[in-house]
Amino acid sequence: MDVIRYQKLLSNDGARAFLAKSYGLELLFILYECERNLDDNGIEDSYDLLIYLKPRRAAFSSHINVLEANGHIIKAVSEKKASKSVLRISANVRKAFNEFTSS
Repeated sequence: MDVIRYQKLLSNDGARAFLAKSYGLELLFILYECERNLDDNGIEDSYDLLIYLKPRRAAFSSHINVLEANGHIIKAVSEKKASKSVLRISANVRKAFNEFTSS
């Protein structure tokens, strides 16, 4: 990873909102991979996948709600379980993250 690509990622408002937290980059990778694999990941599933710099569960949920309120995360109804919300990164953040991970 080079600094210029990371700075370009930070120039995206949504990505910057993720990266404001110590676990943000790991969370971006988790959500990106879950979406790519069509996984049915909700808030709890995503939290459980975090390994490093794991926050308290309430703080994590609060941050997810802020990301959703600002349009950086989309909560969609699960196709497998109607009572579950699946987390997806917004198209804008996905585009910035794709550019970051490619090359």
